[in-house]
Amino acid sequence: MPRSLLLSLLALVVTSPSMASDRPEPAALRHEHEISLLGGQGVDLNLRQVPSAIFSGEWKREPTRFTALSYAHVRNTLGGSIRETRGTPLMNVQHGYEIMLLQHRGLQDNAELAATYFLRSPPLELFALRVNFAGGGGLSHAFGTPTYEDGPRDNPTRRYRTQFSGFLEFEWSAAPWPELALVTRVQHRSGIYGLIAPRHVGSNFVAVGLRYKF
Repeated sequence: MPRSLLLSLLALVVTSPSMASDRPEPAALRHEHEISLLGGQGVDLNLRQVPSAIFSGEWKREPTRFTALSYAHVRNTLGGSIRETRGTPLMNVQHGYEIMLLQHRGLQDNAELAATYFLRSPPLELFALRVNFAGGGGLSHAFGTPTYEDGPRDNPTRRYRTQFSGFLEFEWSAAPWPELALVTRVQHRSGIYGLIAPRHVGSNFVAVGLRYKF
């Protein structure tokens, strides 16, 4: 039997309704909407240095910070949106988008708007504590001059308003109150290795906040 025909038959069997019905169903969402209030502290570290600095306590804090308000919509689990992920470890990973408005103070004084798409792990149950991990990426636009951010090495005074926006976060909640959560996050802006802006441009903040889910 030709290899191409064999692969076509295998794909037909795997995606047939009778086989799909035997796959586990993704977990149902408990909340679809989230409002978060965060405060961030600027750190003189590149993104790869931030995790180790947090655990060691050797932060290079700088006199600049932000306050932020965000709205997130959790669209579904990947299993609920993408049939092919059912029965895989990705099935109960949530996905959605977040829109966040930030106001900077200190070494820069400007507003910022960020829109990101994110993925979030299923919660890890630690007795009455629930913990999950999320990461997202999208675009950020600064209204004004982001003077705190690094400029390119060949023109260090140059600033770029539109850049890549990304975050990595842990969300902490208690099982009796799943609608309330503590958020710890690294908020990142950069040229994404020269794709949007030159290399070595951007900033990193360590943020803490509260989240309400409904």
